[in-house]
Amino acid sequence: MNDIELVSDREEVHLGEEFAVLLAPRELTARDRGGAGAGVACAVVLDDSGSMDLRVNAVTTTPDDFGSPSRKEVAVLGVRHLLAELPPQAQVQIITFSQAAGVRASGTAAELSAGGGWEGNPVHERSWTNIESALALAYSTLEQSAAVSRRAVLVSDGLPNTGLTDPAELAALTVAAADRAVHTDVVGIGTGADRGLLSRLAVTGFAEHVASRDSAPEAMRSVATSFAGLSRDVIVGSGGLDVEVSPWFQVLGVYQLDPLRRRVEDAVADGGGKVPSRISLKMGAVGAGEAGQPLFLLRLCAPTVPSKGLTPVPVLRISGWIGSGPGRRDLGDAALAMRVVDNPTCPILRRDLMQQVHSLELAEEIESRAATAERQDLTAIYQEGAHRAREIPDRQLAAGFDQALGGVLQGLDGNDIRYEFGATSSRSSTKNSKRGMLEKVAAVPPGQIRKPQEQIRSGGDDDDDEGGADGSYGPGVGYRPTVVDPDGPTRTKSRTWRDRGGRYDGSAMPPGHSDDEP
Repeated sequence: MNDIELVSDREEVHLGEEFAVLLAPRELTARDRGGAGAGVACAVVLDDSGSMDLRVNAVTTTPDDFGSPSRKEVAVLGVRHLLAELPPQAQVQIITFSQAAGVRASGTAAELSAGGGWEGNPVHERSWTNIESALALAYSTLEQSAAVSRRAVLVSDGLPNTGLTDPAELAALTVAAADRAVHTDVVGIGTGADRGLLSRLAVTGFAEHVASRDSAPEAMRSVATSFAGLSRDVIVGSGGLDVEVSPWFQVLGVYQLDPLRRRVEDAVADGGGKVPSRISLKMGAVGAGEAGQPLFLLRLCAPTVPSKGLTPVPVLRISGWIGSGPGRRDLGDAALAMRVVDNPTCPILRRDLMQQVHSLELAEEIESRAATAERQDLTAIYQEGAHRAREIPDRQLAAGFDQALGGVLQGLDGNDIRYEFGATSSRSSTKNSKRGMLEKVAAVPPGQIRKPQEQIRSGGDDDDDEGGADGSYGPGVGYRPTVVDPDGPTRTKSRTWRDRGGRYDGSAMPPGHSDDEP
């Protein structure tokens, strides 16, 4: 079994055409822990500023429904549910913060579940929101633990207004913590919990939102269950993939599909067509088996010059690692090569990969439009989103738009609707279907693939854009692209991909190619 799995959506690509490549480490087992231990350490970081006393279903700043629990009560309910779902021996710290932060309770999940409550911030320390100090305290306690799974769970209803307040500076704290195998999940509550900020803090974690609904307690319990699941069955506390893309191919987008769906920002160092583009992917903590396997997707564009003959040209090579500190181990390298041809009828054998891209792009587009829209325009925007999601088709995304429409009809604040939709649309739809996405299926022989597409179809239809959700080849059809062993005898000097004088050395080209052609 390869340490790193690669699947392209086609065997050869037409000039200048976009295509998708799926990346994943192999499934991990208990043997991959090596000398590392197990165990779970969790720091729950609760906002205790005055606004947390507002009723959770309030749509204004007035806590006008005293039959509804407060935001703070819902947060505490979520903590108690998290304690019940974590392994009994998990080490847990409860931290509350406003302008200052403090550890209010510490012990195993079982001990804290059996115990009473905990004190929050003193009354005179509930006027400000200092997320920086709260995270710094959480990280310092977690780094003292030898547990393989170390996570901070931040719950807040507002924006930071003291300490570090710049989103980029706060995100840098969480990135640095992730590099030390400490990961951050966030939960926003209500209209003031800016998802744009909070999601940036969850660089290797989840960013959830609990909207101002009567059903908020149930939503918080569901979030707590999913967060507890992230901490269980962790094999390694950290991991990463490093991708080098040939300068002949342009990187159009980088996405994560599992454990959550999102565009990966700031991951690409663009080579500008002269040197390889480099992509750094943080896997975070990696769990056991199929459920714990991270998935990433690259959206690439082929060059406009064809390769000569049927010789594949290098597209990318990828390396990776799992574990941290002395337990860090390298994964075996993998590489992908493809033919670039002047053939607009090249078959797309894995339409589901680009469908994932379309879903992510649609979610981003609708969320962005809703952010600047007038209230009276939200219904039409979310209706359009639901219609287009069903055309992709993506039933999970369509359901998220339908939920947003329900929020509009119920009078929910526009920000609350948008933040809730952002959290819903980021939940993975591939958790238990990854083996099918990565399964090995024999590639179509080069001679056959270059025939007109109607000759390799059963129905004779020459319109490549028609067919059902699984494309014209039926459900579950996929294949392996040409995967080149970087150290194998067929590898050429292209593995070095050296840059001389601002361009590739011609000796790095595969046989049969000039230094001006891919």
